[in-house]
Amino acid sequence: MPGNKVNLLLKYYTEVTRSKHLHFGFWEPGEELDMKNLRVAQDRYLRHLLSYIPAGVKTVLDAGCGVGGNAVELKNRGYDVVSLSPDPYQEKVFRENTGGKVQFCLTGFEDFRAERRFDLVLMSESFQYMDLTAGLKKCREVLNGRGWVLISDFFKVDGVDDREVHISGHSLSGFLKELEAEGFKIARQEDVTDRTGPTLNFMISLFNDYAIPSIRMLAYAMETYIPFVYKISRRLFRSPIKKALEKSLVDDKTFAKCRRYMFYLLQLQ
Repeated sequence: MPGNKVNLLLKYYTEVTRSKHLHFGFWEPGEELDMKNLRVAQDRYLRHLLSYIPAGVKTVLDAGCGVGGNAVELKNRGYDVVSLSPDPYQEKVFRENTGGKVQFCLTGFEDFRAERRFDLVLMSESFQYMDLTAGLKKCREVLNGRGWVLISDFFKVDGVDDREVHISGHSLSGFLKELEAEGFKIARQEDVTDRTGPTLNFMISLFNDYAIPSIRMLAYAMETYIPFVYKISRRLFRSPIKKALEKSLVDDKTFAKCRRYMFYLLQLQ
């Protein structure tokens, strides 16, 4: 995971959506892509994800916990939860959303110093930010006996040229190979690319409806009150920013060509 720095994109997203989840949603066919349905889709996603947790699991390490939505639901279901993230802004919102009732550690997963072991490690859209080998080794370190790892994340499709998009994710084949090397067995898996894809289309509309007007207003203010800075900024950053946004904001069809969104329940052997 990155160092203890505020992720500005996530900060903007949480401020605009006021959602208690940072993960994708599960959308129904024809469902309108709006803010209300985003929250419904995210709740639907979480219910399905947590249905993967095996019977007998009592302690959960929520690695890369976001802003607390998952932790609250886990707590409400009776699990003993410890959550962690390296982002100070996420810590602030997490503590607000959980009312301080869930233990939070400001750290990346690889740097986490566990004082006890857990039955299950949950990584909801956080595994992509971890080093593949180091992340799985850390799971081995913090798990009880034949413990479990529940991953929901997207992975690179092998043999596809994805240089035109800026989307993270480990190689799917590399991930599967590393699982075997680290002693994990797949107990259950599911491809949910089609169910989650509309979230990307919603994010594009969110950017067009909220971010673009904000950027234009900021540019107008700079041009009016600090024209010298505006001219330099426009000359230096306009083209790079435009190209970066074009590669980052992809729709569901483009995403599906180069990434697969997967749920994996793994057991340590």
